[in-house]
Amino acid sequence: MSAKNKRKGASFELDVMKWFRSKGVNAERLRLSGQKDEGDLVVIIAGETFILELKNTKVLNLPQFWREAVVEAQNYATARGIKPAPLSYVVVKRRSAGIEQAWVVQDLQQWLEDKYANT
Repeated sequence: MSAKNKRKGASFELDVMKWFRSKGVNAERLRLSGQKDEGDLVVIIAGETFILELKNTKVLNLPQFWREAVVEAQNYATARGIKPAPLSYVVVKRRSAGIEQAWVVQDLQQWLEDKYANT
């Protein structure tokens, strides 16, 4: 990954974190941990923890992004002795749009679990 792409990614992470905080959401950047990376942001909403994998790229590779998000949420949980792992999401920067219009990706099974958890 080029230095320019790393800067773009880090900038997107900061912008998303600041956006969440402006909405009253507890959001923190997670440190890179090599093969044991734990995601880009952890957010806590209504006492529930979520791991976000953020992507600021022209080329969308949703299967790869999703695998990263799931593995990294598991790494986060393992490092803290948490079971089950928090739900994970992929947040993709939308070109020529504000942070609030970024796309959020999850699989259908997780979407359903999330909906039942909030009833």
